[in-house]
Amino acid sequence: MDDEQLLTFITVYELNNYSRTADHLNLTQPAVTARIQKLEIELGCKLFYRDGKKILLTQEGKALLPFARKILSYINEARQTIELLKTPTITIGLSPAISVSLVLDALTLLRESEEQSFDMLEAADSVEVSKMVESGLVDIGLVRDVIPFPNLESKKIFHEKLFFIVGKGHPLAAKTEIKKEDLMNQTMICYRRESALWQKIDEKLVGVKDLKRIEVGGFEMLLSMVKNNWGFCIVPELILSKNIKNDFYIIPFPDFEDLTYNITGVYKKDFPKFEKLLLLLQSFESTLKELQNHLNV
Repeated sequence: MDDEQLLTFITVYELNNYSRTADHLNLTQPAVTARIQKLEIELGCKLFYRDGKKILLTQEGKALLPFARKILSYINEARQTIELLKTPTITIGLSPAISVSLVLDALTLLRESEEQSFDMLEAADSVEVSKMVESGLVDIGLVRDVIPFPNLESKKIFHEKLFFIVGKGHPLAAKTEIKKEDLMNQTMICYRRESALWQKIDEKLVGVKDLKRIEVGGFEMLLSMVKNNWGFCIVPELILSKNIKNDFYIIPFPDFEDLTYNITGVYKKDFPKFEKLLLLLQSFESTLKELQNHLNV
């Protein structure tokens, strides 16, 4: 009994036709018949019988069907696991507003201790990242706060704050602390205002009179506009890099001190490259803490 015989058996049952099974499996019809006959000889029973034009399972065939499906599922899972162990590449899913330079610093730190290759995909939000992990599109995801997916594990690696930033030529640059009334008639540069993060930011700014907003399509544009004094922005800590103070002023804004997020690594339970994922998370944790220390100086 092998996986080809079991696959043929299941396909004959599902398509109820030897000819269609042959087409579906890219075989000749005699080859399909031969596989079924060989399986029947090994098991010592008939698996199908004909009722007019219908091909029906015998009692023994009905008993075999659920086991055949489980066996094929286990075989496919075993093959995927072995392939994952053979390949050195880890695929990372990233939520928006995580600085590329931070990611590269973390991966560089990891490669100093272990030769490793990486692929990276950015998603629209943390929910999409978690779905990518669940579907197997990526091995691990970095998300803001844990998304409740029952078959995913999570590990918190960083507690993230929001920062108020302006360009060095902006009228608010001279402030030592920002209050909501300081933002009257000012312009805020935004990204994806429909996202949960920016909705919470907007909620905090309710009551600011004549606050204007410019929405942009990416964080690179957002930072460029703030740097060139088009307006201020309230950004997640991880969008910033170590050289942020060269181009921007970070000004305390007490109204936003309680709005924080946990940066969390999410991955599948019993993932075959689990130890490599933990090393990756440790590298990110070290890099993010180093950034935090730099920003607090």
